[in-house]
Amino acid sequence: MKLLKLSLLLLFTAALSSAQSIPAVKAKALDNSEFTLPNSGGGQIMILIVGFSHKSGEICQVWGKKISADYHADPRVAYFVLPVLQSAPSLVRPMILHGMRKDVPAGELPHFVPIYSSEPDWKKLVNFSAPDDAYLIVATPDGRAIWQGHGNYSDDIFAELQKSVATLLEKSSKP
Repeated sequence: MKLLKLSLLLLFTAALSSAQSIPAVKAKALDNSEFTLPNSGGGQIMILIVGFSHKSGEICQVWGKKISADYHADPRVAYFVLPVLQSAPSLVRPMILHGMRKDVPAGELPHFVPIYSSEPDWKKLVNFSAPDDAYLIVATPDGRAIWQGHGNYSDDIFAELQKSVATLLEKSSKP
């Protein structure tokens, strides 16, 4: 019995230490506000929606609308859509940004943050496998990724995301 408990403790410790951290980012949101990840000073749980292609951008927007509807008014949770544009030619980037600003409602502009660097790090973090998927991350305020999912919007994946956020909120409210 002691051996089983010790084995479980070691397994749990290994799982905690293997949690990956999100890449450090300094960028500007679509409303030109400054953005920094991780933002442990904010103390907010983070939901990140990461996309790597134009087609994934459409899926990310669907996820963004659903997550915004549930978490926009909750000051304990910050959510961001992160289109990774490092591979986009620099000449095309202004047109991409113009299209995003046109398509995103004004109240959501601070939640859309184009990323121009660290694409390999983001791909590694999300276990990149499909360029047209949306990749979802729930992270602690210090940037540790706790939960991940990817793909088109589905009620099942959203329920998993909500459960992960609820667990973190519960843990953060305990003394």
